[in-house]
Amino acid sequence: QRRGEVVALRKGGRKHVFPLAQFVDGRPVLGISDVLSAIANPRLAWFWLTRPAPELNDRVPIEMLREDMLADVVRAARTVS
Repeated sequence: QRRGEVVALRKGGRKHVFPLAQFVDGRPVLGISDVLSAIANPRLAWFWLTRPAPELNDRVPIEMLREDMLADVVRAARTVS
């Protein structure tokens, strides 16, 4: 995978883990790279993606991406600091 396409979390010195919830049938959920463009820190991005977001009426962004609600999620991600 190229940098910025999926969430890669550093574990230990050089090892990275790739949370499985961001994949469907082995491919990244559409919109993950857009969220990472808006939220550059992968840990912050993953934290935001997997918890209810007030700016999305307390819906969970990763679940919304799975429901093809890309525009709403990306717009909300751009407001995260």
